Amino acid sequence: MQIKLDELDSKRIEQLHDTMEINRVVAQLLNDFVANHSTYVTLTALNQLREEYGMSSEMAFAMLMSAACGLDTAQNQIHKQLFNDYFLPSVKCLSPKDYADDIYLKTIRLTPKTVGNISLAIKKYQPCEAFVIDDAVLSSDFREFPQIGFFTSEYEYPVLTISETESISLTPQYIDSAMPYIEDVRGNVLVHGLGLGYFPFMASQKKSVKKITVVEPNTDLITFFESEILPQFPNKEKITITATTNETYDYIFTNPWKKSHLSHLRAQKFDTLYTLFKQQSSSDTDNGENITTYNEFIRQLSDSELSKE
Repeated sequence: MQIKLDELDSKRIEQLHDTMEINRVVAQLLNDFVANHSTYVTLTALNQLREEYGMSSEMAFAMLMSAACGLDTAQNQIHKQLFNDYFLPSVKCLSPKDYADDIYLKTIRLTPKTVGNISLAIKKYQPCEAFVIDDAVLSSDFREFPQIGFFTSEYEYPVLTISETESISLTPQYIDSAMPYIEDVRGNVLVHGLGLGYFPFMASQKKSVKKITVVEPNTDLITFFESEILPQFPNKEKITITATTNETYDYIFTNPWKKSHLSHLRAQKFDTLYTLFKQQSSSDTDNGENITTYNEFIRQLSDSELSKE
């Protein structure tokens, strides 16, 4: 592959390079914040900013989060622009009411219990505790906004612990990311992985879904699920749980976060293309393709192209 661009498109590639570098910095800052400082923002501090300056909850949270990340938005214009361009669009205030009507949570009674190696517990997000709610959002100019959520009150969610290194949580991020697949599911359905049975439950509510086969290799989890959770399913007759299957299916569900790796792939692909662009020479593997315009270059970074790799 060769990349030969005119002067104008070459300048646009350099601008895109700057954007990709900022994306990396912001992702690193916010990932570190969620991983190591998720409870830094307190409800008291949030409300103080709201009352004193008339800020929204999201603006106040973003201000406090940016301070925790080392930004000086009062004195540093670059930090101020970074706040406006990235931090503020990355924050979303959630309400427990948004999930109170979820039919699974209203129907299934999940009581803390341990059976053998399987343990079910109820955990909480504290008020203003930060957590990831979705994949990063990509703008038309290739800025990526990590999606950070918080509640202003406690929010409980179930956690199923399978081993010391494996657990499954039914968090807002899982519920929200599963919804598009629940809308699409139909016919004879295959589900990889049992978990708390959220997707099989929601799919079984649809008249368009005739049968659901869940492939789950963990026999302890199957035993726990069939004893404690499945009996509460109104349409449990649609569901079969097995270790393997050779059937043909109309719809296959694997993981609602299937796009979560695309940001990483996009960064890697950009680095490869940018290196070729700077070298203005062929790569070791020449497949006969040439990139001669900016639009051809950025098409290589699209979700559709990255999903092929």
